[in-house]
Amino acid sequence: MSVNRVCFNCGSSSFVSDRSLGGKIVCSKCGSSSFKNKSSSFLKSKKLLFIAIAIAIFLIVI
Repeated sequence: MSVNRVCFNCGSSSFVSDRSLGGKIVCSKCGSSSFKNKSSSFLKSKKLLFIAIAIAIFLIVI
């Protein structure tokens, strides 16, 4: 399985093929079948959003 995917529910990157579901890929920790691609870009991360909010609040206070 590709390392660029993470589970949408728990954030784990370990997946397994479930034989009872016909080989469908599921998360090995929570059993969810929904996953997303891992964002490698800093602009798409949540950290940038929090930094922008913190800077906006800081500018409003000053």
